Amino acid sequence: MDGLSWRRINCTVAGVLCIIVFIYFTVVTCVIIPWLSYSVPGAFNLLCLSFNTLVALVCFLACVLVDPGRVPDDYVPDAETQTAVVEVKRKSGETRFCQKCSKPKPARSHHCRVCKRCVLRMDHHCPWINNCVGHGNYKAFLLFLLYVNAAIIHALGLLAAHAVYSLRMHTEHREHMIRTGPKATAIGALDNASTGTLRARMIWAGLQTICTAITLPLTIGLVMLFIWNLYLVVTNKTTIEYHEGVTARIQAQRSGQEYEHPYDLGLCGNLHTIFGPKPSYWLLPGVPAFGDGVSFVTAWDRHTADGLLGL
Repeated sequence: MDGLSWRRINCTVAGVLCIIVFIYFTVVTCVIIPWLSYSVPGAFNLLCLSFNTLVALVCFLACVLVDPGRVPDDYVPDAETQTAVVEVKRKSGETRFCQKCSKPKPARSHHCRVCKRCVLRMDHHCPWINNCVGHGNYKAFLLFLLYVNAAIIHALGLLAAHAVYSLRMHTEHREHMIRTGPKATAIGALDNASTGTLRARMIWAGLQTICTAITLPLTIGLVMLFIWNLYLVVTNKTTIEYHEGVTARIQAQRSGQEYEHPYDLGLCGNLHTIFGPKPSYWLLPGVPAFGDGVSFVTAWDRHTADGLLGL
């Protein structure tokens, strides 16, 4: 696996980073500090939101910078390896060979037209990270979805709760919801001019409205994407394998057979295959991907897989 590639940071990646930072900055400065101040609930919400946002940013950068996996130059398919499957072409039955790379393709690898090379255990090419999601960064991608969903749901909840609270507050108490400075002093106590107070409130309300308009659809989309990837994890499939499996299942039913995904080792086996054998490392960013991305145990070798994974 190659080192980090900073050249993948383009305008799209920078835009995603800016959106995450904007949501975090707005929620902290326009909701947590003005509303909850530095109380125990305020400190707790600030700590949780900051932690999830920071880890999500680290995982996002890992998705962008880490190479998803290159086919080794000396790779040669070995049909005698017991814990590997040598995939063949559907029509000819020959060993899979990439005509564009002029190399044999390991199991679960595919050629990416955007990256212009074969990617190990390729899931898909994601324009938001300007990179493929493959063996090398798949765990980082899953962790990014986990932590960014925790952060954005938390942010949306705070925005919604503060909006409801603001609408229900009496007029004479509203100035205490807008605070500024290290001690979170109410704006009304600092500025007696109604014009200045109104301008500050309009800026506060505008930022919060824009942030909510961005956060709501992002939350819906990211939650749906996370649920989809949870399904892929528990079945040990990639997005490409899911679509290939639909076609294979239809063809198997026509011939009176039953299709079974060859890499499905059961829930525990699938989790160990993707995240590694130590559950204590599963939620930690920076831990390298488990396995070499070239050979994979299968359901047909379940007993061998149990021994290799320590189940």
